[in-house]
Amino acid sequence: MEDGYRRDVPEIELREALHYMGWRGAALDPEFVEQIHACERELRNAAKPQVIYRCFSYEPGLNRLDGTVYQPAGRDIRRLLGNCSGVILFAATLGAEADRMIRRTMLRGGSDGLVMDAVASAMIEAVCDQTEAEFARNRAEKEQYLTDRFSPGYGDMPLSDGVLICSLLETSRRIGLTVTGAGMMLPQKSVTAVLGISPVKQEHRGSSCQSCAMRNECLLAERK
Repeated sequence: MEDGYRRDVPEIELREALHYMGWRGAALDPEFVEQIHACERELRNAAKPQVIYRCFSYEPGLNRLDGTVYQPAGRDIRRLLGNCSGVILFAATLGAEADRMIRRTMLRGGSDGLVMDAVASAMIEAVCDQTEAEFARNRAEKEQYLTDRFSPGYGDMPLSDGVLICSLLETSRRIGLTVTGAGMMLPQKSVTAVLGISPVKQEHRGSSCQSCAMRNECLLAERK
């Protein structure tokens, strides 16, 4: 098992923060853009990103991670892992102080709280993207390829899988991340995910929402 490790606070793209606010391409007021940047500066002082991961052998026919009883649930994840020989489980969090910062900002009133929450969502996504890119580079040296990142709540993978992932990674002890029985993560700005390791190149869905089975229900989905 890999120990949890700290990450630098990443830069976030303005477009990502806007996405979490439901922006659909309307003209932006410069004062609103500055409000987003101000919230990001505050959050950068509070966030303490941490990541932990663990690699497992995997047999698609059994749909079980070697040495565990964990079987990723849902047709979508089984399809994703269909030609994989290994799986990476990983978890990332911005830490408890980031959650407290969001709550304090909400209490200030106005729109700062909603903006801060969106900036934090974009920031944890950036942490995951950076980590995934490192995994991909390291695996490429071994002529191995990663699938897309797949998290509990995507497609038909239940949120309860997050409980099992956190148990296997010992996230509570190592990075302070816990999951309720209903799948809610604490701190809330956290992510758990599965990535497949394959000997063949993988087709990636990119950032489009169109490939997600939940695109019609998700409030953040990009609409055509």
